[in-house]
Order: sequence, then C-alpha cells, then structure tokens
Amino acid sequence: MLLVAVAVSQVNAPPAAYSVVRMGFYVVEVAAIFLAARFRSTRVVSTLLFICLLEEASASPSFGAAQLTIAITALLPINFVTFSLLPERGYSVEALVPRVALLLIDFVALGVTGRQPPGTVQGFHIPTSAMLTCGMALLLFVVRFVMHHRPIESGFFWSLAALALALGHSGADQSGTGVSRMAYMGAASAILGLSMIETSYFLAYNDELTGLPSRRAFNEAIARLENFYSIAVVDVDHFKNFNDQYGHDTGDQVLRMVAARLAGVSGGGQSFRCGGEEFVIIFPDKPAFEVLDHLERLRLSIEDAKFSFRASERRQSLRGQDRRKMGRTPGKKTGQQSRPLQDGGVAITVSIGLAERGQKIKRVDQVLAEADKALYRAKGNGRNRVEVAGIVRDRNKMMTRLGAMPKSSG
Repeated sequence: MLLVAVAVSQVNAPPAAYSVVRMGFYVVEVAAIFLAARFRSTRVVSTLLFICLLEEASASPSFGAAQLTIAITALLPINFVTFSLLPERGYSVEALVPRVALLLIDFVALGVTGRQPPGTVQGFHIPTSAMLTCGMALLLFVVRFVMHHRPIESGFFWSLAALALALGHSGADQSGTGVSRMAYMGAASAILGLSMIETSYFLAYNDELTGLPSRRAFNEAIARLENFYSIAVVDVDHFKNFNDQYGHDTGDQVLRMVAARLAGVSGGGQSFRCGGEEFVIIFPDKPAFEVLDHLERLRLSIEDAKFSFRASERRQSLRGQDRRKMGRTPGKKTGQQSRPLQDGGVAITVSIGLAERGQKIKRVDQVLAEADKALYRAKGNGRNRVEVAGIVRDRNKMMTRLGAMPKSSG
C-alpha cells in the first residue's frame, strides 16, 4: 500500500484529480473504521479518527508551517504510541475517556478552528526533532512486533511511516493539488484496515499465547500431507502439577519458553500447539530415523533452558509452602519431577513420541495414534526422552547397527 502511494505521489496529477483522490481517502477511512469497530479495536478506531482529523487540518487554508511542525514532531508519534499502548477494553467509559481527551487536544493543537495564524508550508523541511521522535516511535513498533509477532504492530509501523511521508510532502507538493498528501493519508488508513484483516487471520490460525500455529492450522497442514512423513507429539512433563504449584501465569511463561524452542526445531519440522501443554511437529518427506537427532537436540535445548522465576513470582510460589517440598508432587511417588535449581528456578523437560507413515499405517489419524502411544511409553519410561512408535522401532534398531544413524533413547 505504501508503494502504491509512492507511485501516485510521483504522478503530476491535475487539480481535478484531487476530488477523486479525496473521495477515495474517505471511502478507505470509513471502511477501515468499520472493520476496526467490528473487531472492537478501540485503539485502531482512535488512530483512524486521528488520521481523519490530521487530513482535515492539513487541507485547511489556515494550516501553516507552525501547525505542520507540531503535527509531525509531537502529535503524530504521541498519538500512535499512546493509542497503540492503551489496553483494549471495548467501548466502556473507562476506555473512551482518555482517547477522546487526546483527540480533543489534537483538535486544539492543529488549529482546526482557524484561530491559528495561516502560513505557507511550501519549501518546508522536516526538522531534526521530528525525525528523532518519529524514529523512536517506529523503533518501538519494531520491538513490539519482534516480541509479539502480531500484524497490528506491523500495521502501526507502516501507517506511521506513511503519515510521516504525507506531512513531509505537504511542503514538497509544488503543484498545490494535495494529491500526494492524500495518497499517503489513504495508504495509512488502508494499512491499518488491512492489518485488522491480517489480525483476524492470525488469531484464527495462530495460538495467541505462544505464537505457534494453532489446531486449525494443524488440521489444514495434515490435510496437505502426501507420500512419506513423520509426526512427533510433544508434551510438557508434569505440567498440571507445575501449574498447581507455581500458578497459571508462571505456567504460561513455561509454555512460551517451550514454544520458542519448538519454533526453532531443525530438520524441516513445523510446530503446532494443539491444546494445553501438547504440541505437534510435522516433518514432511522425512522418515523417523532422519528426524530423531533433531528431536533429541530439541529435547536437550528445553532441558538446558533452566527456567527461572522472577523475584515476585518466586516469593509467591514459596509463600505458605515448605521449601523442602519444592519439586515434589503430592500423591505421586514415581516418575521424574520438575527439578529445583539453586537459583529458585526449575528444569523444564518434555516427553516426545514419534511415528511415521508406512506400509501398515497410511492415514494421518493412524500416525497420530502411534505417536501418542510412543509418547505414553516415553512418560512411562521416566519422561524427558524421545520414543519411536513400535512399528518403526525394529527398522531403526537395524539402521543403528548398520551405522546409518546414531543411537537414540527411542
């Protein structure tokens, strides 16, 4: 969308084109606001209203260099950062009051009422302070996207970049038609609207907690599987007991940590979260003996992660408990428990069951059933290990004797 705006800004459009582009801007603006309102995203609705206010102000004859400097140096980065960071709380009074208050401040600061003295913006140069503040806001959205991998953060980044170019072109549009500015404004609104569509897709196909593809994505992935493949089922050891002992917030951190390791699994595997503490990895076109080493490295990377609590969480987890009982599960006397570390953390481990499509098991549901059986065997054998489905175990042992693969716990 931004490249389209750049292309439009390079066209020497006649003055009559302004009304067409302006109409297009408002069509895009209304559509984007409708989408954001439908998804109950007050931060996107507020940002779109600010874009509309910014366009009305910049199109006013009283809009001069002073207002342009204020807009690009302060209002633009402050509004984007503030609206993006305010929590989504629907259309309650608590949510609307700070947003409406900021928009009213924008209205006065931009001088939409016409009380600000008019001035020319021809030959306007973006001040260094504006480059600094907009650059810091853009950097914030980059950081947030890296942390959360959500399309809306990317949308805020590109929309802010488009608006900065729009205001920069206010002084560079020698034709005076305003087509370039309107093109960038329209692109900024369209980007936010499209990011809402991308967000809906993200939420439908990705797990919100871990960022991994969800069960819906997994169902579509297995429907595309053909010929030969392997499937591994991964389960966090003693996760229910861990949740009961340390709390669900800490349990969520564990799931995110494990998911981060799963996302980087080698061997061409694709990881999915299929519910609770259970994950599935698909290895297309790979037999079981080719992926065992990759799963073993994955298991070791999780075990070596040495998950540690924050200080406040550590105090809460130990409050009212006997520290000597850390890592013990009430009512359970067998099996490996989450091991306490000297710094107050625990060693998180996973059990993995692996199966492949072969002559006797050809359907995906059969492969999954065999992988589940191997997972239960891994748990029964002490957890924190990789087990291979019984149908392929004999062949793997034969390959080991032939030196085609290293020995594995499976």
